[in-house]
Amino acid sequence: MNLAEFLNKYTGKKVDFDKAYGAQCVDLFRQYCQDVWQIPHTGGVEGAKDLWLNYDKMPGEKEYLSKVTGLPAAGDVVVFNATKTNKYGHVAIFLGAIDYENILVFEQDGFKQDGAKYGTRGFDNILGFFRKK
Repeated sequence: MNLAEFLNKYTGKKVDFDKAYGAQCVDLFRQYCQDVWQIPHTGGVEGAKDLWLNYDKMPGEKEYLSKVTGLPAAGDVVVFNATKTNKYGHVAIFLGAIDYENILVFEQDGFKQDGAKYGTRGFDNILGFFRKK
């Protein structure tokens, strides 16, 4: 499956990859890893931000994912840090830059439980981007 097929298949759907806690952003990330990148589930995290912050302690993540050091490309994964209203952070599939302040992502909101959708996010609070090795 490629990125376009993934977007078509899951837009508007609630993705609960691990069948725990409902449809979370990390569930959509794990489904993307399985369907598009064809990599296995590499271990649980407390929050999406931990994918980035604990990367060096996660051998499965390090085996299959690399941190993007240049410009991100469509299909990379973006990880956001925690905020005052969301201690878990966020993870989404990067689709492209809209302008100098915003990016287009494919994401799922674990608080709203409204399924996978396109969204706009600012560059602020981004921890980094991942790409399949």
